[in-house]
Amino acid sequence: MKKKQTAANTTDQRKLKGEATREKLVIEAIRLFGQNGYKATNTRALAEAAQCNLGLITFHFGGKQGLYEAAIKRVKRRLIEMLDPSVKNLELLAQSKLEGKELFNALTDEINSLAMKFIGMEQVAGHALLLLQDINEKNPHSTSGYRDVFFPLIANIEIIINKATKNINPSRARLSAFMIINATLGFLRDYPIFYPVSTEDDIKQPSIATLMSLLSHHLVGEFDTYFKFSNPT
Repeated sequence: MKKKQTAANTTDQRKLKGEATREKLVIEAIRLFGQNGYKATNTRALAEAAQCNLGLITFHFGGKQGLYEAAIKRVKRRLIEMLDPSVKNLELLAQSKLEGKELFNALTDEINSLAMKFIGMEQVAGHALLLLQDINEKNPHSTSGYRDVFFPLIANIEIIINKATKNINPSRARLSAFMIINATLGFLRDYPIFYPVSTEDDIKQPSIATLMSLLSHHLVGEFDTYFKFSNPT
């Protein structure tokens, strides 16, 4: 009985150790693939970062490509979960009775809330960076992660812009929606560079608010001519 229990305990420990190693590899893959891209990241660097044997990459994922795909899958799942409340808020806004500049103001408030919620979160910045690297490299095994994660946001923003301007320029609305999300992602990715050294509570939040107000000003400015020379109801 004791031998069986010892064997079971050993098996459980090995399983837990294997799961921990797999988790470390995925976390480091997200970081290194995001920083350096797929081609410039080798399996030795991944193993060293995860502090494990090189052969465990093959054991757990079948190789570099399998680990990359696991990293993309993890990033997609987590970002979709994190962004889902904002997507739902935008859907409700698109169905609301607001129109014209009032609708634009509500949209900028929602974008500001999204950025304020996630700004400076290393996880979000690293995840978004990996998806952007995936697009830039045009990997043959790409899972189109960026599109799957951010298209719901872009699509709803496009609908809101067209509604606010009564479809004055649909092609421009789509491009503006795309640029808004990319600008917001840029803030999420790059803002840590500008973190204040001291008095974080006094300086950090106003700094973020300033960045977001600039984004809002640009958004409304894109269609300012429409609001000046039309009278939407």
